Amino acid sequence: MMRQLFKFVVVAACFLSGACDSTGTESGVRAVADSIRTDSIARTRQDSINRTLPGYVVDSILSTDEELRRFRAAVGGDSAADFTGGSPNREALVQRFVSAVAATDTNELRAMAIHAREFADLYYLDSPYSRAPYRQSPALAWRMIQNPSAGGLTQMIRRFGGRKLEYLSHKCDPKVEHEGRVARYAGCLVTAREPDGNTATRRYFGSIVERGGQFKFLSYSNQY
Repeated sequence: MMRQLFKFVVVAACFLSGACDSTGTESGVRAVADSIRTDSIARTRQDSINRTLPGYVVDSILSTDEELRRFRAAVGGDSAADFTGGSPNREALVQRFVSAVAATDTNELRAMAIHAREFADLYYLDSPYSRAPYRQSPALAWRMIQNPSAGGLTQMIRRFGGRKLEYLSHKCDPKVEHEGRVARYAGCLVTAREPDGNTATRRYFGSIVERGGQFKFLSYSNQY
């Protein structure tokens, strides 16, 4: 009974997210199922890690302004007025990502992801991390994003770096999360022709964020 219920949920998610074609192919269902399982495992694993980090508290004796001041001082760099180094649309960003992974271009991959000052100056205050029930300090919230992101990118390069990887298409969840002036696209799946010549639909990265017409990656966390 539980297996049948899970299959129903996966099929429903597949069609709602647009990850299936009009005939609801088994490959599309499998891709969404993999994404659901991966997200669940990643959330459980990351929560266990977060609980061991210094500063894992919901309440703080410091004000948000003071936490941000300390975080900015710790990461350094100039203040961010807008996203820089991104792409003018989501399609261009994902194509650029696939090409950079295949070329093992780490400089390009770093440029496509938001950096610490962009997170502090343009995203944190409007994000779920700044208020209950997900309230965390900017420093801890940034680590919560960066730890799985760095690991995910390493796995992508290890798996596809220096090999032929051809972008075909991508889809994200139809619902866009609006967080202040930032629009966040989650649940993205990429269809690509992989080095073995087969076409696959997989979760290559986490959320995409857009501000001021610049699209960047919030996280490179993926199914690997």
